[in-house]
Amino acid sequence: MFRLACLSTFILLSSFSTLAKNKCDVELSHGLIITDSEIRIVDNGQTRVQINNDNQLLIRGYWVELSEQDTIVLRDYAMGIRDTVPELVSLATDGVNLGLSAIEQVVEGMSDKEPEVLKTQLQYVERALMDKFKRGDDFFFIAPQSLSKIDDFFTKEISKKIHSAVHGSLGAILVSLGDAFKSREGNIEDRITDMGQRMDIISKEIDKSLQKKALQLEEKAEEYCECLNTLDKTETRLQTIVPSLAAYDLVQIRS
Repeated sequence: MFRLACLSTFILLSSFSTLAKNKCDVELSHGLIITDSEIRIVDNGQTRVQINNDNQLLIRGYWVELSEQDTIVLRDYAMGIRDTVPELVSLATDGVNLGLSAIEQVVEGMSDKEPEVLKTQLQYVERALMDKFKRGDDFFFIAPQSLSKIDDFFTKEISKKIHSAVHGSLGAILVSLGDAFKSREGNIEDRITDMGQRMDIISKEIDKSLQKKALQLEEKAEEYCECLNTLDKTETRLQTIVPSLAAYDLVQIRS
Protein backbone atom coordinates (compact mmCIF):
# COMPACT_ATOMS: atom_id res chain seq x y z
CA MET A 1 0.00 0.00 0.00
CA PHE A 2 2.88 2.33 0.85
CA ARG A 3 4.56 1.62 -2.50
CA LEU A 4 1.40 2.27 -4.52
CA ALA A 5 0.84 5.53 -2.67
CA CYS A 6 4.42 6.60 -3.30
CA LEU A 7 4.36 5.79 -6.99
CA SER A 8 0.96 7.46 -7.47
CA THR A 9 2.30 10.61 -5.83
CA PHE A 10 5.37 10.51 -8.03
CA ILE A 11 3.31 10.11 -11.23
CA LEU A 12 1.19 13.11 -10.30
CA LEU A 13 4.16 15.28 -9.43
CA SER A 14 6.28 14.26 -12.41
CA SER A 15 3.91 16.12 -14.71
CA PHE A 16 5.55 19.29 -13.43
CA SER A 17 8.85 19.97 -15.20
CA THR A 18 10.32 21.58 -12.11
CA LEU A 19 10.44 18.24 -10.29
CA ALA A 20 12.96 16.85 -12.73
CA LYS A 21 15.23 19.81 -12.07
CA ASN A 22 15.12 19.57 -8.27
CA LYS A 23 17.15 16.94 -6.47
CA CYS A 24 15.86 15.41 -3.28
CA ASP A 25 18.69 15.65 -0.78
CA VAL A 26 18.06 12.60 1.40
CA GLU A 27 20.62 11.14 3.75
CA LEU A 28 20.60 7.80 5.53
CA SER A 29 22.40 8.48 8.80
CA HIS A 30 22.76 4.81 9.76
CA GLY A 31 23.38 1.56 7.96
CA LEU A 32 20.52 -0.82 7.21
CA ILE A 33 20.35 -4.60 6.98
CA ILE A 34 17.11 -6.01 5.59
CA THR A 35 16.03 -9.67 5.53
CA ASP A 36 12.63 -11.26 5.03
CA SER A 37 11.94 -11.25 8.76
CA GLU A 38 14.13 -8.45 10.12
CA ILE A 39 15.12 -4.84 9.59
CA ARG A 40 18.18 -3.73 11.51
CA ILE A 41 19.50 -0.19 11.90
CA VAL A 42 23.21 -0.51 12.54
CA ASP A 43 25.90 1.84 13.79
CA ASN A 44 29.60 0.91 13.69
CA GLY A 45 28.72 -2.71 13.10
CA GLN A 46 26.33 -2.87 16.06
CA THR A 47 22.56 -3.34 15.79
CA ARG A 48 20.86 -0.43 17.53
CA VAL A 49 17.28 -0.89 16.36
CA GLN A 50 15.65 -4.11 15.22
CA ILE A 51 12.19 -4.68 13.76
CA ASN A 52 11.02 -8.30 13.70
CA ASN A 53 8.34 -9.36 11.22
CA ASP A 54 7.42 -5.69 10.73
CA ASN A 55 5.50 -5.65 14.02
CA GLN A 56 7.96 -5.99 16.91
CA LEU A 57 10.42 -3.27 17.93
CA LEU A 58 13.66 -3.70 19.87
CA ILE A 59 16.00 -0.85 20.79
CA ARG A 60 19.51 -1.83 21.91
CA GLY A 61 18.21 -5.35 22.45
CA TYR A 62 15.25 -4.35 24.61
CA TRP A 63 11.72 -5.09 23.45
CA VAL A 64 9.44 -2.04 23.23
CA GLU A 65 5.80 -2.78 23.99
CA LEU A 66 3.42 -1.10 21.53
CA SER A 67 -0.32 -0.77 21.35
CA GLU A 68 -2.20 -2.12 18.35
CA GLN A 69 -2.45 1.38 16.88
CA ASP A 70 1.24 2.08 17.45
CA THR A 71 2.12 -1.24 15.81
CA ILE A 72 0.38 -0.02 12.63
CA VAL A 73 2.76 2.98 12.56
CA LEU A 74 5.71 0.62 13.06
CA ARG A 75 4.50 -1.55 10.18
CA ASP A 76 4.14 1.50 7.91
CA TYR A 77 7.71 2.47 8.79
CA ALA A 78 9.02 -1.03 8.10
CA MET A 79 7.17 -1.30 4.79
CA GLY A 80 8.45 2.12 3.74
CA ILE A 81 12.01 0.89 4.24
CA ARG A 82 11.32 -2.35 2.39
CA ASP A 83 9.73 -0.54 -0.55
CA THR A 84 12.76 1.66 -1.23
CA VAL A 85 16.09 0.38 0.04
CA PRO A 86 16.29 -3.16 -1.46
CA GLU A 87 15.61 -1.84 -4.96
CA LEU A 88 18.31 0.82 -4.61
CA VAL A 89 20.79 -1.82 -3.42
CA SER A 90 19.86 -4.18 -6.27
CA LEU A 91 20.20 -1.40 -8.82
CA ALA A 92 23.59 -0.40 -7.42
CA THR A 93 25.02 -3.92 -7.47
CA ASP A 94 23.41 -5.40 -10.60
CA GLY A 95 25.87 -5.73 -13.43
CA VAL A 96 28.85 -4.18 -11.64
CA ASN A 97 30.40 -7.48 -10.57
CA LEU A 98 29.74 -8.93 -14.01
CA GLY A 99 31.47 -5.90 -15.49
CA LEU A 100 34.51 -6.45 -13.29
CA SER A 101 34.71 -10.07 -14.44
CA ALA A 102 34.53 -8.97 -18.07
CA ILE A 103 37.38 -6.50 -17.56
CA GLU A 104 39.44 -9.23 -15.93
CA GLN A 105 38.85 -11.61 -18.85
CA VAL A 106 39.73 -9.02 -21.50
CA VAL A 107 42.95 -7.98 -19.78
CA GLU A 108 43.90 -11.63 -19.19
CA GLY A 109 43.56 -12.18 -22.92
CA MET A 110 46.39 -9.73 -23.56
CA SER A 111 48.98 -11.80 -21.74
CA ASP A 112 49.67 -15.38 -20.78
CA LYS A 113 48.64 -14.88 -17.17
CA GLU A 114 46.49 -12.55 -15.12
CA PRO A 115 48.52 -9.58 -13.82
CA GLU A 116 48.55 -9.76 -10.03
CA VAL A 117 48.16 -5.99 -9.83
CA LEU A 118 44.86 -6.23 -11.73
CA LYS A 119 43.52 -8.85 -9.35
CA THR A 120 44.49 -6.73 -6.35
CA GLN A 121 43.04 -3.52 -7.78
CA LEU A 122 39.74 -5.17 -8.71
CA GLN A 123 39.50 -6.46 -5.16
CA TYR A 124 39.78 -2.82 -4.00
CA VAL A 125 36.93 -1.90 -6.36
CA GLU A 126 34.73 -4.71 -5.06
CA ARG A 127 35.50 -3.76 -1.47
CA ALA A 128 34.59 -0.11 -2.11
CA LEU A 129 31.30 -1.21 -3.66
CA MET A 130 30.47 -3.66 -0.85
CA ASP A 131 31.25 -1.02 1.78
CA LYS A 132 28.33 0.97 0.36
CA PHE A 133 25.98 -1.68 -1.02
CA LYS A 134 25.78 -5.39 -0.42
CA ARG A 135 23.26 -8.00 -1.47
CA GLY A 136 23.18 -11.67 -0.55
CA ASP A 137 20.75 -14.50 -1.15
CA ASP A 138 18.68 -13.46 1.85
CA PHE A 139 19.67 -9.91 2.78
CA PHE A 140 20.27 -6.35 1.59
CA PHE A 141 22.72 -3.87 3.11
CA ILE A 142 23.14 -0.14 2.54
CA ALA A 143 25.68 2.00 4.37
CA PRO A 144 25.07 5.50 5.78
CA GLN A 145 25.22 7.89 2.82
CA SER A 146 23.59 10.67 0.88
CA LEU A 147 21.18 9.14 -1.63
CA SER A 148 21.40 12.25 -3.78
CA LYS A 149 25.11 11.61 -4.31
CA ILE A 150 24.98 7.93 -5.28
CA ASP A 151 25.72 8.91 -8.88
CA ASP A 152 28.95 10.61 -7.77
CA PHE A 153 30.05 7.38 -6.08
CA PHE A 154 29.90 5.53 -9.42
CA THR A 155 31.07 8.22 -11.85
CA LYS A 156 33.93 9.39 -9.63
CA GLU A 157 35.07 6.94 -6.96
CA ILE A 158 34.30 3.60 -8.63
CA SER A 159 35.24 4.85 -12.10
CA LYS A 160 38.62 6.07 -10.82
CA LYS A 161 39.32 2.77 -9.09
CA ILE A 162 38.45 0.70 -12.16
CA HIS A 163 40.58 2.88 -14.42
CA SER A 164 43.47 2.47 -11.99
CA ALA A 165 42.95 -1.28 -12.01
CA VAL A 166 43.01 -1.55 -15.79
CA HIS A 167 45.80 0.90 -16.53
CA GLY A 168 47.78 -0.16 -13.48
CA SER A 169 48.03 -3.62 -14.99
CA LEU A 170 49.72 -2.28 -18.15
CA GLY A 171 53.17 -2.63 -16.66
CA ALA A 172 52.65 -6.30 -15.88
CA ILE A 173 51.26 -6.90 -19.37
CA LEU A 174 54.25 -5.18 -20.96
CA VAL A 175 56.60 -7.36 -18.93
CA SER A 176 54.72 -10.41 -20.20
CA LEU A 177 54.95 -9.10 -23.77
CA GLY A 178 58.65 -8.47 -23.29
CA ASP A 179 59.15 -12.05 -22.17
CA ALA A 180 57.25 -13.26 -25.21
CA PHE A 181 59.46 -11.12 -27.45
CA LYS A 182 62.63 -12.52 -25.89
CA SER A 183 61.41 -16.05 -26.48
CA ARG A 184 60.35 -15.06 -30.02
CA GLU A 185 56.71 -15.84 -29.47
CA GLY A 186 54.67 -13.71 -31.84
CA ASN A 187 55.11 -10.15 -33.05
CA ILE A 188 55.49 -7.80 -30.06
CA GLU A 189 54.70 -4.66 -32.06
CA ASP A 190 51.37 -6.07 -33.17
CA ARG A 191 50.56 -7.22 -29.66
CA ILE A 192 51.38 -3.81 -28.15
CA THR A 193 49.20 -2.06 -30.75
CA ASP A 194 46.39 -4.51 -30.06
CA MET A 195 46.80 -3.97 -26.32
CA GLY A 196 46.55 -0.19 -26.69
CA GLN A 197 43.40 -0.50 -28.77
CA ARG A 198 41.83 -2.86 -26.26
CA MET A 199 42.67 -0.52 -23.40
CA ASP A 200 40.93 2.36 -25.18
CA ILE A 201 37.86 0.21 -25.79
CA ILE A 202 37.80 -0.95 -22.16
CA SER A 203 38.11 2.62 -20.84
CA LYS A 204 35.26 3.86 -23.03
CA GLU A 205 33.03 0.93 -22.10
CA ILE A 206 33.76 1.43 -18.40
CA ASP A 207 32.75 5.09 -18.58
CA LYS A 208 29.59 4.33 -20.57
CA SER A 209 28.57 1.58 -18.16
CA LEU A 210 29.18 3.63 -15.02
CA GLN A 211 27.47 6.73 -16.40
CA LYS A 212 24.43 4.60 -17.25
CA LYS A 213 24.45 3.11 -13.75
CA ALA A 214 24.77 6.55 -12.15
CA LEU A 215 21.87 7.89 -14.24
CA GLN A 216 19.67 4.92 -13.27
CA LEU A 217 20.41 5.48 -9.58
CA GLU A 218 19.87 9.23 -9.81
CA GLU A 219 16.50 8.71 -11.52
CA LYS A 220 15.48 6.10 -8.95
CA ALA A 221 16.50 8.36 -6.05
CA GLU A 222 14.40 11.17 -7.55
CA GLU A 223 11.49 8.79 -8.08
CA TYR A 224 11.67 7.81 -4.43
CA CYS A 225 11.92 11.39 -3.21
CA GLU A 226 8.27 11.58 -2.13
CA CYS A 227 8.44 8.03 -0.76
CA LEU A 228 11.41 8.97 1.40
CA ASN A 229 9.69 12.15 2.53
CA THR A 230 6.72 10.05 3.59
CA LEU A 231 9.06 7.59 5.32
CA ASP A 232 10.68 10.47 7.19
CA LYS A 233 7.27 11.66 8.43
CA THR A 234 6.34 8.12 9.49
CA GLU A 235 9.64 7.88 11.34
CA THR A 236 8.86 11.14 13.14
CA ARG A 237 5.47 9.76 14.18
CA LEU A 238 7.13 6.62 15.50
CA GLN A 239 9.69 8.70 17.39
CA THR A 240 6.83 10.56 19.08
CA ILE A 241 5.46 7.21 20.23
CA VAL A 242 8.90 5.87 21.19
CA PRO A 243 11.13 8.88 22.09
CA SER A 244 14.26 6.73 22.53
CA LEU A 245 14.08 5.93 18.80
CA ALA A 246 15.07 9.54 18.02
CA ALA A 247 18.67 8.70 18.93
CA TYR A 248 18.78 6.50 15.82
CA ASP A 249 17.13 8.83 13.33
CA LEU A 250 17.50 7.07 9.98
CA VAL A 251 16.08 9.33 7.29
CA GLN A 252 17.20 12.95 7.15
CA ILE A 253 15.81 15.32 4.49
CA ARG A 254 18.29 18.11 3.75
CA SER A 255 16.09 20.18 1.47
